[in-house]
Amino acid sequence: MFRITGARLARAISRAVLPGLGLLTLGCAHALEVTNLDAYRTTTIASLPHKVSIGIVESVPDATTQRLVKGIGNELLKYSTQVILPYTPSSPQQPVDVVAHISIVPTYKGSGWNFLINWPGFLVFAPAWHGYDYEADYDISGTIMNGTDDGEICSFSLPIHLDVRHAAINRTWTEISWLEYGAIAFIGGLVFIRYDAGVTPQLVDAVADPLGDRIAQEIVTKLNASGRFGWIRRLDGAGQQGRERARSDPWSSGS
Repeated sequence: MFRITGARLARAISRAVLPGLGLLTLGCAHALEVTNLDAYRTTTIASLPHKVSIGIVESVPDATTQRLVKGIGNELLKYSTQVILPYTPSSPQQPVDVVAHISIVPTYKGSGWNFLINWPGFLVFAPAWHGYDYEADYDISGTIMNGTDDGEICSFSLPIHLDVRHAAINRTWTEISWLEYGAIAFIGGLVFIRYDAGVTPQLVDAVADPLGDRIAQEIVTKLNASGRFGWIRRLDGAGQQGRERARSDPWSSGS
């Protein structure tokens, strides 16, 4: 008589069920999506009348946020002769025309909607086609200084609010509630109301260039609006002697 032992039964279940669970969790991933990023893309292009060297002094809480500042520096290269990042005014370095002090304060939030997305949303695979909802706020401010005498040229403040959707296996595995009565998805939904810190590196990588371009445009626009480029005009073709004369009278309005 054929008998099924406990070990054989366990192996049979694992062979039948585990591959299906793997496909289930993999199929429920939702790629990172920033639904309102287009609102921060530049639609007009401002340019500097002359090339300017810019040193960037950053104030950020962590290495991940620092990548946003790097995005600003990369985009400023379109308009500047040189960008030095990071720049330390007190250290002996190559002098720059402009010093940009950039501060970024990030805030990340989850959403109460994530509970419903997970339960009863698991019944229709909501995490896969919608993703979990998150919010990212970046309080970005800058002060632009004269690189010669540290006088303030202009300043700006630009709050950024991003609506983010994302789902990864570290959360969608709770959709195994299909195999029981939904308790796992219910409890998971309560937990997933909070923000998933694992989203941050992907988010920063996705927005560093477009937000960097937006901030670079803000800096260029402010510099142009200041009307203080006379000394740069005087430097053009003036040679070293002319450079020294211009340095002695920075930000003049002369031609």
